[in-house]
Amino acid sequence: MSAPDGSHSIQSTDRVRPVTLGRATDLLESLSASIRDGCPLLADLTIAGDARRFEPLVFGLVIVATATDTVAALDQLCALDGIEVHRRTATLATVHWRHAEIDVRVTSQEERGSVLFATTGTSRHVTAVRERIGREIRASREDEIYRAAGLPFIVPELRNGNGEVAAAAAGRLPVLVDGADIRGDLHMHSTFSDGQDTLDAMVAACGRIGYEYIAITDHSESAAASRTISRDQLARQRDDINRLRSRHPRLAILHGVEVDILPDGRLDFDDAVLESLDIVLASLHDSAGHDPEALTQRCLGAIRHPLVNVITHPANQLVGRRGGYALDFDRIYAAAAETGTALEIDGAPSHLDLDGAHARKAIAAGVTVTIDSDCHRAASLERQMRFGVGTARRGWVRKEDVLNARPLAEVRAFINAKRAITR
Repeated sequence: MSAPDGSHSIQSTDRVRPVTLGRATDLLESLSASIRDGCPLLADLTIAGDARRFEPLVFGLVIVATATDTVAALDQLCALDGIEVHRRTATLATVHWRHAEIDVRVTSQEERGSVLFATTGTSRHVTAVRERIGREIRASREDEIYRAAGLPFIVPELRNGNGEVAAAAAGRLPVLVDGADIRGDLHMHSTFSDGQDTLDAMVAACGRIGYEYIAITDHSESAAASRTISRDQLARQRDDINRLRSRHPRLAILHGVEVDILPDGRLDFDDAVLESLDIVLASLHDSAGHDPEALTQRCLGAIRHPLVNVITHPANQLVGRRGGYALDFDRIYAAAAETGTALEIDGAPSHLDLDGAHARKAIAAGVTVTIDSDCHRAASLERQMRFGVGTARRGWVRKEDVLNARPLAEVRAFINAKRAITR
């Protein structure tokens, strides 16, 4: 089975049904934890394959580990509670774990880099690098392989065969945004709408993460969510946020909303409500049966609205279930860049949108992006931000392209600059 771009990692096989990045990460991290606890002969456990590249759909679940005695280490792995061995070779055990098949590849420390390289990049990427070397190479670290190819190290998220080797050879690889660059999270939900945790719990968790600022952005009234926030509840939420501001003086809490772009192009809340908020996110949640042009016009209308600061998950894709809306993205990017409206890279594993390819085109058009968790529970805030950052890195996004990698004063200036526009 091939990935959507027609390629696949070396380790991908037809017997593996694709799973979402979120599900894949849960499976790989839980098995890795069990191996660390029960298999002391295995070391240096690393998630490889499509998940290491933050692919939205993962076509092969792979863990790479090292051992000094491969046979004994595989014996120990195959005896681990909770797994069923499907296949075993001299360096591989394919195991059933929580209703999924996972390849555990065991290598020596001396060849770990070679195995990680081969099991991470797409076939196009691996072939392009190997052709530059012209021979097989054993390496303990991946950077040794790229050095042998006359290239700087290429991070896993870029190893897709989409021009990264040529860019590396020409010295044109960007310095990508990193998780440490993120200063705040501008999209999250509480029990005021369909979140699972209270406002207090979400704010406290963000404080523990160390964010400088966050935005509370519950769903507006017309959203097809299990719960939404009304105009009257927004006033009560504002009071609660003011109370929390005094309790968390080091964390700036912006009061916002994720407002629906309605089928007729209007926003779900009127301007008087939106003007009272610190930040406004707008979303296309309901296609209303509209064709791509009508959907594009609805999105463009929101982008041009002076009170809308961010368009969230612009394509509204549902990974593994529904492709994104077929918007005219060139027009979306141009309008966003012209009006100073950010487009979101959404870290929710169901969205991961703007995806890597769209994000790359957006920043090339001069768009500012945000990277947000779109989180509905406190326990997932860091996890979903990590997915968002990984998705952004797939799109060649740099720190300077990201609104919430900037200080709060610059975020406020970005918002205020658009609000100064008169319609």
